[in-house]
Amino acid sequence: MSQIFNKSTHPVAVKRIPVRIWALRDEIEAALDRRIKECEVAGTPLFLDDIKEFYGMRTDKPLAGQPQLQLVSEATTPQDSVDEMMEALAATPEEPTPAPVVEEAPAVVVEKADELVASQTPAEKAEAPAAPHVQRAYTRLAPDSTKVSYGFALLADVNMDWMLTFSKEKFIQGQSVIVEFLIPHPFMMSAEIIMCHNYAMRSRIISESKPDFRLQCRFTYPIPGERTRLREFLTSVEPVIPKKGGKPATNGTGPEV
Repeated sequence: MSQIFNKSTHPVAVKRIPVRIWALRDEIEAALDRRIKECEVAGTPLFLDDIKEFYGMRTDKPLAGQPQLQLVSEATTPQDSVDEMMEALAATPEEPTPAPVVEEAPAVVVEKADELVASQTPAEKAEAPAAPHVQRAYTRLAPDSTKVSYGFALLADVNMDWMLTFSKEKFIQGQSVIVEFLIPHPFMMSAEIIMCHNYAMRSRIISESKPDFRLQCRFTYPIPGERTRLREFLTSVEPVIPKKGGKPATNGTGPEV
């Protein structure tokens, strides 16, 4: 804990939270690739319904052409203070803002998965849900390390609606991403990129990872339990300011939960 110099005696918790960020497209593609390899090794029919259900896809249709998760067409405008801060970070002329993108499911692995499922006989399709490799619940995992961007966020830049973070890699406005908070109990959050700005040319931030981009993400909550995990995290790290009577009280200016 530290104090604001010459301003206030209230304790201030400045927490730097390491994060990993990757595209939702890459995560789904990696999940399908792992499942295909597992089935080939085990010699069992390919079963994808649990993966489709987890990501909100139609289980009665092929993967090809299905949107990953539904995106909101227009991003909500964040608070004025955030806009002012992002303008202050602009050290170079801004690049033309690309139009928001609506991602589709990955192509190469999806086509292979659809071909394998289509080639199965009705008996194999009926056997697939009971195969040994699908007895456990699907667990989401990060894609290959080459498709993961590392960065960090400050506690003050995270609330229940959006977050600001630094990232080594660039992302596209409107892109669906996964943000993993690397705290003692890591958890993943689904988000949509609202803004990605290159600030590094005149940056004075010292970091081993040298993040070149400043991201603004809006949480989308498509996966059950994400809202609860984020709320519990923010509640557990929210600063506590003592009242005049000596009893601690929750900081009223903290993020809403």
